[in-house]
Amino acid sequence: MAKFLTAPDPNETGWPKGVKYIIGNEGCERFSFYGMKSILQVHLTILFVAGGMYKELGEENAQEMVHLFVAGVYAFPMIGAIIADRLLGKYHTILYLSMVYCLGHLVLSIAENSIGGMALGLGLIAIGSGGIKPCVSAHVGDQFGKGNWNLVGKVFQAFYFIINFGSFFATLLIPFIRSHPDRIWILRDYPEYATSVAFAIPGLLMFFATIAFWMGRNVFVHVPPHPGGKVGLLDSIGATLLFMGFIGLPLFGWGALSFSTNVVLTVSSVLIGLWVFEERQAIEQDDGFLAVMFHSVEALIKGENQKAIKSLNASVEADSIHRHWFFASAAKRFGEEAAEGPRAVLRIISVFFLVSVFWALFDQHASSWVRQAQRMNLDVTLPGMPALSLLPSQISALNPLMVMALIPFNTFFLYPFITKRGWEMTPLRRMTIGMMTASLAFVVVAMIQVRINAGGEENMISVLWQFFPYLIMTQAEVMVSITGLEFAYTQAPTRMKSTIMGFWLLSVSLGNKLTAVVTKLPDMDLLTSFWDFAGLMAVAAILFGLRSAFYKYRYYTQ
Repeated sequence: MAKFLTAPDPNETGWPKGVKYIIGNEGCERFSFYGMKSILQVHLTILFVAGGMYKELGEENAQEMVHLFVAGVYAFPMIGAIIADRLLGKYHTILYLSMVYCLGHLVLSIAENSIGGMALGLGLIAIGSGGIKPCVSAHVGDQFGKGNWNLVGKVFQAFYFIINFGSFFATLLIPFIRSHPDRIWILRDYPEYATSVAFAIPGLLMFFATIAFWMGRNVFVHVPPHPGGKVGLLDSIGATLLFMGFIGLPLFGWGALSFSTNVVLTVSSVLIGLWVFEERQAIEQDDGFLAVMFHSVEALIKGENQKAIKSLNASVEADSIHRHWFFASAAKRFGEEAAEGPRAVLRIISVFFLVSVFWALFDQHASSWVRQAQRMNLDVTLPGMPALSLLPSQISALNPLMVMALIPFNTFFLYPFITKRGWEMTPLRRMTIGMMTASLAFVVVAMIQVRINAGGEENMISVLWQFFPYLIMTQAEVMVSITGLEFAYTQAPTRMKSTIMGFWLLSVSLGNKLTAVVTKLPDMDLLTSFWDFAGLMAVAAILFGLRSAFYKYRYYTQ
């Protein structure tokens, strides 16, 4: 059996050898995901309308399904993180769940003409894509040690760049293949297979992504799971059941299941999860997140934290975790490092919670913004270029194209320019400004919708007007999303990095669930939803800024 590095070389000052394989994997995987996602709103609308719904209701149901799917993609990272940290390690978790991911694409390509088939395929992709998400981001960070830690910020920028590189070409190509089989020689005589092929190509790219990742196995740093083995299996089962009871079923069960069924499943998941956790503790006392949290709650009720604080001598610093009102007893029992992990998790979660509103807005470029584009003039003429007839699903290609331009602009000009004038652009300040910018994007898109409603079908305005909200929203994304990835990784203790990434992605899930709920509210037309989300985002940005003002940074390297 091959022996792998389990920690980065502290003397390495250059780029780790495994980074190129991770970046290549991510580019292919993002092509597959965004290519498939780009045609979901339009395709699902057609299926719902074909099933007997009128157009607007079909659009709303399609939008709800798109956002529930995205919510699933970003909820399953919590389970993926648990399995990676406790049982399999990041490498094997990514490899095995990538196979589930490929299977989901296969189902979409052969069962694309039924709602049930689409639901099954999207469910498998949600498990596969969601399960690997926290592991990939954390895995790339694991390749860096003290000698090259200064490159972490740059690798996350490169990481985000390749994501958008794959997304750009996928968003242009896949809708074109689906809508114009007559222009593709292999599909000219078989136009009925255009949608199947459009879903199959992203599956092939996901297969290539899996191969690219496997090729780097011998040069990766493989941070081993802790504790692994039977105990790690019990950890994974117990934590997964608790996650489903406290988050998964409440998030997805209501509406999909009857009230009584959801209550029974939720309570059962929590009770069985707690039983499995106790069985695990009987075998070997754990000092992980759940163990520390359960002990801290019990200690708070019994008053043991105050006793632990009073027993300290004067030399213990005031901000030490041994003096913390909630974790003092845990620090005494499990040690400072074990207690510091959950405290860091809770501290970061308090920041992430309000970011979920940003994702409720951002991911609508695949749904409500596509619906708006369908009501606009898609024939475009640009100076020096032939006339183009765009597809509603292709307009979102502006987003990754703009990201690739705005990343270097912000990194090398905007942030240094502001910093030189005496106002340091800390991560949370960048995110606060980005969230307020997202609110502005929805103000602009609402104003466009006002023009559309006034003009009607006889006087449609050009889809080029969407350039402006896309530019504003993309600037918001660069300030929130890239910064959030770096913030999440650097602020998490070593043992909690995948878990923290899972909570970061859970904020995306909550945002998409919010969009799915709002979409189905009575009298929630496009214009009303745009104004409502703009206002909600502005309030969330103000609250986020207030929370950020009291956050104390603490950086953790491998």
